[in-house]
Amino acid sequence: MNRRRFLRTTLFGGALLSAAAIVGRHLSGYHLDAATAQKLKALSPKEYLVLSAVARRLLAPDAADAPDPDTLEVALFVDRYLYGLDEGLRSDVRALLHLVEHGSGPFRLGLTRFTHMTTAEQDRTLTDWAESSLTVRRQGFQALKSLALLGYYRHDRTWPLLGYSGPTLKRGPT
Repeated sequence: MNRRRFLRTTLFGGALLSAAAIVGRHLSGYHLDAATAQKLKALSPKEYLVLSAVARRLLAPDAADAPDPDTLEVALFVDRYLYGLDEGLRSDVRALLHLVEHGSGPFRLGLTRFTHMTTAEQDRTLTDWAESSLTVRRQGFQALKSLALLGYYRHDRTWPLLGYSGPTLKRGPT
């Protein structure tokens, strides 16, 4: 990639993330129970709900014994993980969540928020992100996928799905 294309891609990606953050922070209609909202450290309730919706689709159980991401509190784990990161990275992830929520519809010629789409539409939208010709969208998808997988496979209930029996050394007191 030459310098001019890199700059153009970076500026376009930054503009998309900025627009999503501005629009996304001013729209309401998101309700999260107070107990869960109080646990949040890095994400707003709205961002948490978008992340939960993304995680549900990326981690949809395909085996009878596979736990669902809500049971394992994947989004809550990712929130705590993000809290330990640099503010710039947290801000980028929050902007990315707003872009997924409000910026996915126009790419599919629709105006529906990601959290209001059917599961089939959400799956198609995430596939569009993964296969996009825009580097920033593919990278955004990979970031969300990595965070969701980190939150899911940290839990010992998911290890048998991978054929992993667990660490050979026992964990110390927590």
